This record gives sequence, C-alpha cells and structure tokens, in this order.
Amino acid sequence: MNKEKKIIGIFVIIAVILVGGFITLFQFSSPKIYGNKGGSSGEVSRYVSRDIPMTDSNGSTRKLMDLKGKVWLISHVFTRCPGQCAGVCVVLDEIRKDVNDKDNLHFVSVTLDPNHDTPDHLKEFSKKHGFVSDDWWFLTGESSELNRYMMEVFSLAAQEKKESEKVSEDDIFAHKPMVALINHELKIEGWYNPFDKRSSEALREKLLFALNEAKS
Repeated sequence: MNKEKKIIGIFVIIAVILVGGFITLFQFSSPKIYGNKGGSSGEVSRYVSRDIPMTDSNGSTRKLMDLKGKVWLISHVFTRCPGQCAGVCVVLDEIRKDVNDKDNLHFVSVTLDPNHDTPDHLKEFSKKHGFVSDDWWFLTGESSELNRYMMEVFSLAAQEKKESEKVSEDDIFAHKPMVALINHELKIEGWYNPFDKRSSEALREKLLFALNEAKS
C-alpha cells in the first residue's frame, strides 16, 4: 500500500512540474494582456522600431513610424470576416468618437488576408461600416512580409482554419480580437481584448493616460 502511495505521489509531482513548465512557457511566448493594471516595472519595454511598405484603402503608401508623436491603436481585420473583425472596429469607432481627438489619436487596421484584401476591398469595407476617416488607416501589403511583420513587431497573428473548423465559406482565420496600444514614443503599452469588460476598461484608462502624456 505504501508503495502504491509513493508511485501516486511521484506521478502527482511530475504532473505539477509539467503544468508549471507549461504555464511558464505560455507566459514567455504570449503578449501581455492587461486587465485593470499595466505591466510591472520589471518588464522589458517594446518599441515599434522598423517599417515595411503598406498601402491604405486609397492606394497611398503608409509608414507606421510616421505616427510617432501620436497615440495609436492597431489591430487585425479582414474584409471577408463573418463578424468579429467588424465588431472590433465598432468598439474602436466608439472609442474614437468618445475621445474625439483627431490631432493626437490614430487608428490602424491591418488586413491578415492581404492576398484578397486590395485597397478597393478595404475601402468598401470601411465605407460599408462607416469607418472612413483621416485618422483611421486600413492597410494591406505583400502577404508573407506583412503577416510576419505583424507577428514579430506587434505579436498579432492568425491561423488559417481547417475546412472542418469553418462555419461558413468566409470563416477563414482563427485569431484573437486583440488591440495593441502604442504611445507617442512608439512604445507598445499593452494588448487588450475589446470584448472583455475589464480589458476594455483598462484600454480606455491607459489610452487617456497615454494621450495626456503625449500632450504634455
């Protein structure tokens, strides 16, 4: 009986070690998603330090580093999305209207489906949902370069769904509805889920703080 207890105890210890290792690995491989508070002072700061060519819905070339001096929110979108992408944009549009600061606040929506989403597709999408504005860029670019850039710089990525996982023909990608906040010095302040109440409240709080810093 004691031998059986020892064996069970060993298995329990191994399980605890494996779970702890998985949690640690997840924390290091995932971006920090903020709730009510920002990151701790011990975290390494991340900055937007490079650009790639991107094209907006009007066919103009845009560079994200040109937004230095402004506070901006960046997220993924794709025009064939069954609903989640438009939902994220709706929340961002509400923030845009509530804050009402075109001089200091900017919005960036980058397609994760660049092979399909031409500037014309992006323009049609933004017009359809009422998001057309000078302070909101809808961007596309070369597929592999754009998707790699979004992952490496902003930790924003998506995975193409298997046919068995799709609920409709346009249900192409699985991705989290995350929004990254960038301050006026191009520092990435955090990642937020606009559909989560606590995270959304934290986003607004941190956004207002970043705007006040940019103006001071």
